[in-house]
Amino acid sequence: MSGLTLQIANGVAEVSLDDGKVNALSEALLEQLLAAIAEAARVEAALLIVGRPGCFSGGYDRKLIDAGGPACDAMRAAGDRLTLALLDYPAPVVIASSGHAMAKAAFVLLLADYRVGAQGAFRIGLNEVAIGMTMPEGAMAQARARLAPQWLNRCALQAEYLNPGQALAAGFLDELQPADQLLERAREKARQLAALDKRAFRETRALLHAPLRDELAQLFG
Repeated sequence: MSGLTLQIANGVAEVSLDDGKVNALSEALLEQLLAAIAEAARVEAALLIVGRPGCFSGGYDRKLIDAGGPACDAMRAAGDRLTLALLDYPAPVVIASSGHAMAKAAFVLLLADYRVGAQGAFRIGLNEVAIGMTMPEGAMAQARARLAPQWLNRCALQAEYLNPGQALAAGFLDELQPADQLLERAREKARQLAALDKRAFRETRALLHAPLRDELAQLFG
């Protein structure tokens, strides 16, 4: 899998994204990520998604967004399936946000159970309005459900770029760590959550996500 590796051990499935650039979420990378998530789900492993140093992901491939057409539509459809796959995941989802996380990548942060962010001069945000795009209804539903209410206007409407400390306050992240401690802390958290009762966690997670999941299912058709 180009740009993606998957390792499953001791109840944790670690998915590493590294395309050597900004981990743009092209249709190809999204399909690889969906396949890795499905493989991890089959064994009900806790899911840990890790970005490359300095950049979790820049979001959707901007070239495809700017070009529009069938390729862009396919990429967005894969992104919608990723959203549902993360909401439906039967075990804990942890993210090591290793740096910048923009647009779709920031929405991925909103769908995880625990997010460890790297300290540093990084930007996290929903930049749809800043690049001339009306935020899709499904994206707005996620922002409304997951962001702290006092940050929703600044993030969704004003497309404000947040530093890691602001992202922590807004609800994109749960804690911050120095870059050299980020991965081990995220692994520790994934192991901790994996040790919880699997049935109770799975069923409670489904109840927690049900309102947003039902809303998005209707919007995605």
